Order: sequence, then structure tokens, then C-alpha cells
Amino acid sequence: MLQYLEPRTDVPAKDDWSTRLILQELGLIRRALSIIALVALAGIIGCLFLPMVVGNIAAIVVLSLLLLVGAIGPVMHRVQTLPVRRGLLEEPWRRCPVTVVDHPVDKYSTYVRMPDGAVLETFPSGELRDVLRRRGEIFVCGPNAKGKAVVRVAGLAETENAVVARPAGFVDREPEEPHEIGRPLDDPAVLKAFSGLVAGTHSTLYAAISAGIGAVIVLMSLWPIAPAGLAVGGLVVVLSLLMLPSLTELGRWYRDAVKGMHAAQRWIPVPVTLFPWKPGALVAGLATMEGGRLALVQFVDPNLHIIANIADTGTMWIAGVHEDVIAVGVPEIPVLTIAAIQPDSDTPREAPVPWIQRLRQPDFSGLPR
Repeated sequence: MLQYLEPRTDVPAKDDWSTRLILQELGLIRRALSIIALVALAGIIGCLFLPMVVGNIAAIVVLSLLLLVGAIGPVMHRVQTLPVRRGLLEEPWRRCPVTVVDHPVDKYSTYVRMPDGAVLETFPSGELRDVLRRRGEIFVCGPNAKGKAVVRVAGLAETENAVVARPAGFVDREPEEPHEIGRPLDDPAVLKAFSGLVAGTHSTLYAAISAGIGAVIVLMSLWPIAPAGLAVGGLVVVLSLLMLPSLTELGRWYRDAVKGMHAAQRWIPVPVTLFPWKPGALVAGLATMEGGRLALVQFVDPNLHIIANIADTGTMWIAGVHEDVIAVGVPEIPVLTIAAIQPDSDTPREAPVPWIQRLRQPDFSGLPR
């Protein structure tokens, strides 16, 4: 039977391990992007005291882009943690069957009718919206006296704010036909996530492009001499070259995963026991493969949704195998990641996670033991 990650409904939502994991991840993203924003802002202020030559102007443009990206973190964190400040997570999650309805005018938000007739409006991510429309079920806290609520769906480690919608001529949407679990790439949700794996095959190209941009800024800063341009361009080149070995290896893993998914004719569910996670280490576990053979699985680019599903259900869904690399996902959920597999082994390698992966690796210390 297909099982998905589900929040606990017998404890306050704030005490549910997967909800804590979501909030923890939001905090990590905010801190990382805030640091980027502060460094970029300091750099821009410093550039204002330098001559406005071509190289310094190029540095200001790059720093401004970094400042814009970094500023997203605090804003996103404040919006996504509104349920905490509103006290919505003090109550347990409630499982509710819902009907997706269409608004006569608004085509951007997603509207669902609750069992009591109230309609909730939310603006979910693409992944959550697709699952919501197909599943017809949500977990909800609220709404409170002001009509505010928070929702999530089974299978995804994310929450979205919602509000009771104003009355309108809502029209029930026809439920989507259930998709049979067959070939992974025949699943529309998985096919959407597959583009992420394909993008991962070009990891080396991204580093080369960024190094090229840095080199151009350095050349622009040689005459007239532009200290800011030399510093920013040189830093971009150095960081790109430092990332190159890790991204080259990641690209190879992604290419193998893509080959495995193209060849896969069915999903392979296998039981997995995750090892206790340590900061700076790979997420790893022991899988019982078909035929009873044990294998060590190490997630080289872990995805919060997939790891949380494995931790909650004890099952890993393999979407493709090529040599020592597997593509891992969840049927009907638009998320995929990759892992390295070592048959007849039960000891994770102690090699540290490359720094570029460590920067974007979620904190899995909150996984259930």
C-alpha cells in the first residue's frame, strides 16, 4: 500500500516532527540569505566611495543582484512563519477532505471547499498545488477568528498560509483521474520533477559560466583600475573554481540518474532504515533490496520532502538505477533526488560532504529515531 509523509494529528502542530523540520529549514534559509544580503550591502556601500568606472559599476550590479536574492530570505521567513505568530500551530493538524473549486475571476490562487462549506484561498507552490488538486485532502490548522489558516498535504514537507475566501460564484472542479503506479516517467508529477534532474547534469556548465562572468569583470577592471571590480570578479572566479570539482562529480551522478530513469519500467519500493544524521555528513541508510540483499544508500544531494517521506514510512521508492546511482522519488509527488548505492555494505563512508553541498543541505537532526 502506498504511504506518504503525514503530520501527526494527536499532538499540537508545533510538536509534530515534520512541522518542526519545515520551520527549521525556513530558519536556515533565512540565515544563509541574510548573510549574503548583508555582505552584498556592505560591498555596495563601499563601492559608493570609489570612482564610478566600468569595473566598479559592474561590481555594483553583481552585488545588487546578490542583495536582491539575499533579501528574499527574511521576507520569505516572515511570511511562512505567520502561523507560528498567529498561534495556529498550538492546535493539532486536522485531516479534511476538500473539493477544489474554481473562482469566477481569480485564476492564480487555489480555492478548496471544506466539509463545513467554508472556502479556503491559498497561493501554494506548484508542487503543493498539483498534489492538492489530485489528492482532494488537506491537513489544516485553523481558521482562527480572523479567518487565517495554514494547510499542508500528505507527501510534502511544506506548509502554506490560507485565508477564508469571500463569497463568490465558485464552481466545483472535476476531480482528476487517479494515476496508476507504473513507469516513473509516465507519471505527470514525476515528469515535472525530472526536469530538475536534467538540469543537474549541467552542473559543471553553471560553474564555468559564473567563472567566465567573474573573469570578464576582472578584465573590465584592469583599465581604468577598479578595486571593487577586481575584488568581486576575482572572488567569483575563485569560488567558481572551488565549486568545480564537487559540481563535476554531482553532474556525473545526475547523468547516471537520468539514464536510470529513462530505462526504468517500474517503481521499486524497498524498506530503508536511516542512520542517525550528523551535521556535515551524508544522509545515509540501510536498504533491503529485492531478493533480500542489503545495500548502503547515501543521499548525495538530499531532498527534504523525500528524506521526510522515507523517515515517516520506512520506504524508499527507486525511480531508476544506473550502475551505483539511483534516482529516488515518491509516486504522484513532483520531487526527485539522487543517491549512491553500495550493495553488501552497511558502513557509511566518513568522507566529509563537499562544502558547496553542505551550504545547501537541510538540517536533518529533527528526523524521528
